Amino acid sequence: MGIILIFAFLGAVGMGDDVKITAADGSSVLVSQDGFDGDVVIYAQHDGHHCKRVRDAPEIAGWTRVKDHDCRLETGGRASLVCGDVVLQIDPQKRAT
Repeated sequence: MGIILIFAFLGAVGMGDDVKITAADGSSVLVSQDGFDGDVVIYAQHDGHHCKRVRDAPEIAGWTRVKDHDCRLETGGRASLVCGDVVLQIDPQKRAT
């Protein structure tokens, strides 16, 4: 019973996923998914050591984990994150509100 409670607690505090997705030109985004309710936030590289939050992504949030979506980052003009049939526009210059 104690083991079950430990795993239930770990799931409740939210062991999330962070997935770095890199485009062919070397630019990348970090997609962070909360382990508790599946909320997704996308971060873009700000400088050599920092990322900045660029948008929330409720379109790909939930219980199908982002790491299982086969997402890819496409650049050329405006960057977009493609996860299956969902296309998310990414503007690294814009800061999320």
